[in-house]
Amino acid sequence: MKYLNVMMQFEKSITLATFSPLWWQSILLISGSIFFLIQLPKYIKKIKIKQYDLFIAILLMANFIIEQTYNYYNGLWNIQQNIPAHLCSISNILCIIYLFNKNQLLGEFVYYWGLLGGIHALLTPEFNTGVIGYNFYSFFIGHGGLLLVVLYMVKHNGFRPRPKSWLKIFGYSQYVVLAVGALNYAMGTNYMFLRARPTAHNPLIIGDWPFYLITFEIAAISHFWLFYLPFARKNKRAALAL
Repeated sequence: MKYLNVMMQFEKSITLATFSPLWWQSILLISGSIFFLIQLPKYIKKIKIKQYDLFIAILLMANFIIEQTYNYYNGLWNIQQNIPAHLCSISNILCIIYLFNKNQLLGEFVYYWGLLGGIHALLTPEFNTGVIGYNFYSFFIGHGGLLLVVLYMVKHNGFRPRPKSWLKIFGYSQYVVLAVGALNYAMGTNYMFLRARPTAHNPLIIGDWPFYLITFEIAAISHFWLFYLPFARKNKRAALAL
């Protein structure tokens, strides 16, 4: 994998060059898989949405368990890399819970966090758990799974974020940042990249610590607002109809 760039950041971190042949192969494969899984209930009438919810939840759950088990039994598991405390890892867990209970607030966390984390992780991949064995595939299944759940719940579950939900989720996110920051301080880790900048070549990562954290915050609230815009007109019409 000559397009993989290895750098040191607390523990070894590996990035995949955007637009490299391996990146294109991975993105096309995961995009095709998402499209197929989203469209499948439309063409197979016997599929019940509640059962399909369960299928996707089990798929994400299995990926998480296999990754953790693989790393543990191969001596690769460590505190700095394998605790599910990155935003995308937390989002994956929330995706699984949402598919079981369809809670509106939980869905809004999944919608905003899933889009933010899934899009940027796939555009500029950084393999925090390495690329050995199953870890390479787990990265794309997990992050592709975020986009899958977001698109699925909008198309098949009728999900719609509420007015000002983008601002509310941004506010709640600050509590998560504080909690993960406390974990990092206690464990000497770098989850959510709060203690050291990511090694991925993302144009939104500007400056060194702590200045890049400010751009993270600006980028997050800007993305959340943009993600809400497709629903703004529908919500406005619904409010006027009341």
